[in-house]
Amino acid sequence: MAGLFDTFTIAKRGLNVQQSAINTTSHNIANANTEGYSRQRAVAETTRPFGGMSKFDSCSVGQVGTGAEITSIQRIRDYFIDYQVRSESGTSGYYTQRNETLSKVEDVFGEPSDTGIQELINQFFTAFQEVSKSPDKSDVKAVALQNASSLADALNYTYNQLEKSCEDSQSLLQSNVVDVNSYLDQINELNKQIRRVSAVGQTPNDLMDKRDNLLDQLSYKFGIKVDRDSLDTINLSSTEYPDSSLVKSDPTDTNYSRLSYVKSATLDESTGDITVKYYPLGDENAVEKSVTITGGDQELVDKLNTCKILIGDKDGIVGTTATASDFSKKIFQTYEYETDGSGTAVNSVDNNNIKGEIAANQSVQETIQGYMDSLDRLAAGLAYSVNAIQTGSLDSSSSSQGLANNLIFVTYDEDTKINTTSDSGITAKTIRVNNDLITDPTLLNCSTTSTSGEGDGARANAIANINVLKMNLSNIASGTDLNKMDRQTFLNSIGISGFTDTTALNLNAGSDGSTIDSYYKTIINNLAVENQEASRQSDNQETILANLENQKASVSGVSLDEEMTNLIQFQHSYQANAKMISTIDELLDVVINGLKR
Repeated sequence: MAGLFDTFTIAKRGLNVQQSAINTTSHNIANANTEGYSRQRAVAETTRPFGGMSKFDSCSVGQVGTGAEITSIQRIRDYFIDYQVRSESGTSGYYTQRNETLSKVEDVFGEPSDTGIQELINQFFTAFQEVSKSPDKSDVKAVALQNASSLADALNYTYNQLEKSCEDSQSLLQSNVVDVNSYLDQINELNKQIRRVSAVGQTPNDLMDKRDNLLDQLSYKFGIKVDRDSLDTINLSSTEYPDSSLVKSDPTDTNYSRLSYVKSATLDESTGDITVKYYPLGDENAVEKSVTITGGDQELVDKLNTCKILIGDKDGIVGTTATASDFSKKIFQTYEYETDGSGTAVNSVDNNNIKGEIAANQSVQETIQGYMDSLDRLAAGLAYSVNAIQTGSLDSSSSSQGLANNLIFVTYDEDTKINTTSDSGITAKTIRVNNDLITDPTLLNCSTTSTSGEGDGARANAIANINVLKMNLSNIASGTDLNKMDRQTFLNSIGISGFTDTTALNLNAGSDGSTIDSYYKTIINNLAVENQEASRQSDNQETILANLENQKASVSGVSLDEEMTNLIQFQHSYQANAKMISTIDELLDVVINGLKR
């Protein structure tokens, strides 16, 4: 039958239960501001009751309770909210990074501005209008040529800065690779520790908090898929590449993947082989590796040089040889894109499926390249039309008067580091003003013919009138799209076809297309719209994420007010159990010492 010693045991168990609850409360309070910490709760259950064995037992009317015990320390967590937070975190990472990069691109253009390309375009044509009024004055010609040089310099600078923006995105991708691999290694190690603790029947709450915190950070980089397994372990993969496991629940399984960073990819056009050099695990201090891809093309090279990330084995190795079709599966591309047809922007196919900072750093390069191509077309259209009027010829280097140096805009040769005497292949990066004209402005051809006299400024006036000429600039071949109009086709489209010196002055505006000024404004407007959209989406995601984080905090976060209330409750219960022990002590004293009297 149950006696005083059984009651004493019940009280002692009660003390232990309240002590554990107080310890848990203290742990919660200590970690109230710890990032990623989940509130814990001591779960108490009644112990196995004591029942009478016969009708002569004093407890024959039923079972007698034996107290309580702590069965577990429970981590308060809502896995569905975790899933929502990570999903929205990936979307937030994408738009936040995209907005940040496009804002820098807007700063590069710096429009509207008194020193921007748009103002320099206006100054260029205004200067040639002045030349047409005073074609015999070399100082007026010098000012016009200086304006042309300023415009060319601005195009050069803007293009180079856009290139640097792409390079910055690629540098961020390398940092992303290093960070992601670090997160994955830490998660993998925590997985092993959690498995060992769970295997002996304990609950590794703090270890699981650390792992979940790393998963939250990882979800900002790219979309993740988490599958929970036995012993509180997880299997982890990317939503874009579910077949490539990143973390295994089984510690003995080493068939998992890590990311590597592409240093360069080059195509041997004679063989069709692509040589890819890469840094395993993204560590540029490690030994550089290379792989040869057979049956490749320039499109695959461009993809490698943009995406920059490979999926390798646990050491980041992707092999030494591969076919183009097989190797394409090892490129970690977390986005899809398509051009909008005008060459002025690049749009995502499905933004709802794009997750993470990595996708932003990859896709924004395509967007920036779209603006670089647009600048190339603007520079080419300007150079071709101005030079054709200046020389009176369709040829990219000579004139009807046999003066090869009469071109105003020429191409800079990046290999020889000198200006050519041609505008062939001219781009925003390579456009320059003819040095001979800068040295001797009198060489600037302003008159209708070589015998027109010094007062004839018709040719300079024709150049000034290009400002109002509609042209199909978006159809000019660019560096990334050569399947469009070449130089002669473009000139034919604006009425320069088989002309003489005099007919070259009569350009025909097309019914469609745009002027150089309006074309440039379209570039700026498209950029503003894209960045505004990225900013709006970023703000929306920030709001959504904040709401989800609040929901998460309401479930898993530590409320000091609530913990202090619990502490008072546990304190009173502890005191009551202590009082019970004191009472039993007095009763035992009566039973033991009182029997002597």
